[in-house]
Amino acid sequence: MRIVSKAAFVVLLVGMIGCGSSDQQKTSSPSPVSSAQPASQAAADSAPKTYHLEGTVVSIDRQQKRLIIDGKDIPGFMAAMTMPYPVADDQTLNRVKPGDEITADVVAKDSDIHIDNVVVVKKAGTKK
Repeated sequence: MRIVSKAAFVVLLVGMIGCGSSDQQKTSSPSPVSSAQPASQAAADSAPKTYHLEGTVVSIDRQQKRLIIDGKDIPGFMAAMTMPYPVADDQTLNRVKPGDEITADVVAKDSDIHIDNVVVVKKAGTKK
């Protein structure tokens, strides 16, 4: 019975030592804003970036507040693809219909992406 207790103690002690050294490494590692990168550059990197989107509305997901858009290439951001884009307001969802050709601003900050300033350039079913 004492052997089991000693073994458990050794495992616990080794685990604590491992966690302690891991924590020390985490606190001593440089933060994303380090002396190699000026604070102004880090602030610029975290600022939202805006890209111009052209595409066709495929469908509207009102529950999730998203437009599914078949978009053209967005140079410097992504290749042409069909994907859902969150929108901030219900008015945008109410103004567009599937088949509408639109332009919009894709606003990207960190992992958050949404569209803004949606403009219908050609209504569905109309001729050029």
